[in-house]
Amino acid sequence: MLEVIVAFLIMFCIVILCVSLLSIPILIANARGICGAEHTTIVVLSILGVFFGLTWFIALILSVVWRGECFVDDDLDKLEKAAKLYKSKAITKEEYERLKSKVLSRK
Repeated sequence: MLEVIVAFLIMFCIVILCVSLLSIPILIANARGICGAEHTTIVVLSILGVFFGLTWFIALILSVVWRGECFVDDDLDKLEKAAKLYKSKAITKEEYERLKSKVLSRK
């Protein structure tokens, strides 16, 4: 009975390790702001890496090469708030441009 438990624990650890490795391209794509069809492609290729190991490497390469073009809602909120502050004359044009370039430079 102890052998069965040990075998189960070893298999469980292997599965957790495989899932963690397969999710690396997806995590990179999320961190870089890749969305839409590109993100879907990376997810599908990463999952297919279970069956065909080469697709995982392709997903990893694409997650590093493709440029993230998506704006996060938080970024849009920051831009809207900065625009409102500028329109209400609470900040100068230079401050507004600095805030805007700071938000946009993260992309």
